[in-house]
Amino acid sequence: MRHILKASAVATAALFVGGVALATPSAAAPTAVQTVTASYDCGSYGVSDLTIEASAANGVGSVKISTSGGLAPVDIPANSITATLRLERAGGGTVDFTGTANDAAAAGQPVTIGALTGSVSAGDSLDSYIPAAGSADTSLSLNILGSENTCKAVSKQTPGPIVF
Repeated sequence: MRHILKASAVATAALFVGGVALATPSAAAPTAVQTVTASYDCGSYGVSDLTIEASAANGVGSVKISTSGGLAPVDIPANSITATLRLERAGGGTVDFTGTANDAAAAGQPVTIGALTGSVSAGDSLDSYIPAAGSADTSLSLNILGSENTCKAVSKQTPGPIVF
């Protein structure tokens, strides 16, 4: 058991250092994909620029998040990563995009996580959720092989918010 926990901690560290690729489903044709970037501070794993691609269909928003790299340091079984990305509505409140789905990834291969989905309405304008200083809130949470990890957005999205 100790080796499994150690392997998951190593996998987590390598994913943050090397990057993570999160994917949307390939089902129904989504609305036009919008692409933005923002910086996230993942504590001891460092600050990383994330690219967020978003689309929506029938009131369900779907996001894809990627960073550079994303190679698995150990074998990661399918459906063993849960992720939640929190974005802030311009009119107040937040939207959580959540999913537990990933392809199996052999050590040394790219990691794909998705889909992350959340409820959206036409006209919703969503930007990075930057928690207040000293807050325990997070912008991105990941559970990789049972190891919890969190990140906080440190910049708003460029070129601007995602508008559904």
